[in-house]
Amino acid sequence: MRTRFVVLLALCNVAVLAAGFVYFSEYWGRQAEQANDSAGAEVAAYKARAAALESAAPVSPAAVHVTNGFNWSQLESTDYRQYIANLRAVGCPEMTIKDLILTDVMRVYAQRLGKYYHNGRPFKFWETNEKRKLKQSQIEERERQLAAIDKELPAVLRDLLGINYERELNRYFVDSDEDNRRLAFLSDDKRGRLLALRDQFEGERERVMSQEQDGKASPEEVAKLRDLDREQEAALSGVLTPGEKEEYELSMSPTAERLRQQWIGFNPTEAEFRDLFRRQQAIDAAFAYEDTNASTVRASKATAEEAMLAEFKGQLAPERVAELTRAQDPEYQQLCVLAERFDLPAETSQTVADMRQAAEEEKRQLLTNKDIPPERIAVALKAIQAETEKAARAAMGEEAYAQYSRSAAWIQNLGGD
Repeated sequence: MRTRFVVLLALCNVAVLAAGFVYFSEYWGRQAEQANDSAGAEVAAYKARAAALESAAPVSPAAVHVTNGFNWSQLESTDYRQYIANLRAVGCPEMTIKDLILTDVMRVYAQRLGKYYHNGRPFKFWETNEKRKLKQSQIEERERQLAAIDKELPAVLRDLLGINYERELNRYFVDSDEDNRRLAFLSDDKRGRLLALRDQFEGERERVMSQEQDGKASPEEVAKLRDLDREQEAALSGVLTPGEKEEYELSMSPTAERLRQQWIGFNPTEAEFRDLFRRQQAIDAAFAYEDTNASTVRASKATAEEAMLAEFKGQLAPERVAELTRAQDPEYQQLCVLAERFDLPAETSQTVADMRQAAEEEKRQLLTNKDIPPERIAVALKAIQAETEKAARAAMGEEAYAQYSRSAAWIQNLGGD
């Protein structure tokens, strides 16, 4: 996360320079130029905000003077909330506001982080590098501060801008348009309202969960979380039709995401996935906010899921049951992922899985045959290993097999006792 923090800070600086230039060059073009630029005021306000974040002491906002001309000090404030309000008051676009505030906040935290990466010793060019290494006590203090920042920064950004920190990182490092792709079935207006609701309720849940002690929600906190669930359901129903709401949950919910990961190799049809989702969603709702670290809760949920899966299998044809059972094997799932990645024929995963089963059965028969001398068994096992490796390589291709073999210990194990 810390490497991503640094890169995000650099990207934020680029983004804010571009966004700020486009917006404010246009704005300033409509204003009378002033002889005395406010660079000093901006630096002072920035330093004041940095001090305010670190001390967490309330800071009175600077007064904004309305004149016929424009000066940056009219917008700058030592209070981030006032700063944001000032930007909105002059019609600054929300995306530009986000870029400005995000960059400013990230710079503040980068300065805080920087304090813990040097030992305070003045640089002397004749001293070798170990003199500037952190002492153990300084390393421990740095780790404490980094942990605190890792927890504090997402909360600050959520509070000021209503953004999810991890999702914001993903927009820079993973995919900036994933939400729009998943929600392409909705109009632009509904999609915007829906994402705003998601951010709103995520923030409210985070505020409740921040009060947890030892990672456990109190009964009062659980009650608040359940109330938020009901409020969000009502809010979604006010924006979406019943069909759209189900499509939204199928596209975005943690339950659906978990099923997409869990059933790699089964390749459910749309109808099968909808059925599985409805069943799993009911179980997840029943156990929401339960302590799954408790063995009794964990066992109860596992029993409910086993019963659900048995009922689901009862609706399937025998060959689909076999495919569902096979997809519960992590080794087979790994093969399916590799087959997809390297554009291998659909049957490749099953071919290699059958190959493993046949080779391990042959090994088992050799080891249990008391009529074969040990030295001949060793030679035969090496031959089985070599032939299996050759066949798997031929089925998967060199590149896919090279990646698979790093974790496929079973092939190497064929040649031993």
